[in-house]
Amino acid sequence: MRYLIVNADDFGLTAGVNRAVIEAHSRGVVTSATVMVNMPAFDEAVRLAKAHTSLGVGLHFNITQGAPVAETSRVSSLLNERGEFFGASTALLRQMLTGSLRVADIEIELRAQIEKALQAGLRLTHVDSHKHSHALPPVCEIIANVIGDYGIRAVRLPREAWRLPTRNLSVKLIRQCIGAWGLAQLCRFSESKLRNAGVKTADAFFGVTHTGFWSKQWLLELIATLPEGVSELMTHPGYDDMELRQADTRLLESRATEFSLLTDPEIVAAIRKNGIQLINYSQLEDIASHRVQG
Repeated sequence: MRYLIVNADDFGLTAGVNRAVIEAHSRGVVTSATVMVNMPAFDEAVRLAKAHTSLGVGLHFNITQGAPVAETSRVSSLLNERGEFFGASTALLRQMLTGSLRVADIEIELRAQIEKALQAGLRLTHVDSHKHSHALPPVCEIIANVIGDYGIRAVRLPREAWRLPTRNLSVKLIRQCIGAWGLAQLCRFSESKLRNAGVKTADAFFGVTHTGFWSKQWLLELIATLPEGVSELMTHPGYDDMELRQADTRLLESRATEFSLLTDPEIVAAIRKNGIQLINYSQLEDIASHRVQG
């Protein structure tokens, strides 16, 4: 069997992103979304998630953008002089390497974000992170050790298989391909920790290299060649409106492109034609049990 989780990141970023996520679920192929609890449209995202219970909702753990959920005095090593996160995973790594970051602050903020989501009435299916910060081994280890306390049993592992794109090559696309390779190498350090903690992950992952560079041809080829087992496709659907333009994101027009493809009848039909079963992270344990019994 081939299973596919189509996860929409940044749920809660803006009202236009929220609307695109729900529409891509209702009339497209999105099965899952990860919510940013410290972003302006979080409350609306919660309301929409409760109205669309077939959408799996996880936590988009965010320690790179905006303000923390925990009290700033408790997580100060994660913050700049304005009391906000540093803005990139590379800055977080720099803090770690210079000894300026207290690892305990990550756990405090992780628990605060999980608890805010749960208190809002969400049932979290899994955890991933903004800017892939949880690919950093210390962050991933904390997630693996903490999420079981809240009944969460799955984490995204962004280990995309390296493949140099053969179409529409550009310097930016090659740079992202190299970045995806580096991210996959970091995941090698975390994979065993997740497994030892009993945390489930997808068997394969796609989306880092082509973020911002989607085309229908690429997506159709991905669907046709999807490997056996469970795969995750990371997506960023959204409406390119004024609110998005004012948000701190490099993904603008590309969100509208992804939304269009995720709701394209030809894409929906291709998934069905190829016998791919769409699932979300809440179904991973059942699939694992069936494999054992089989």
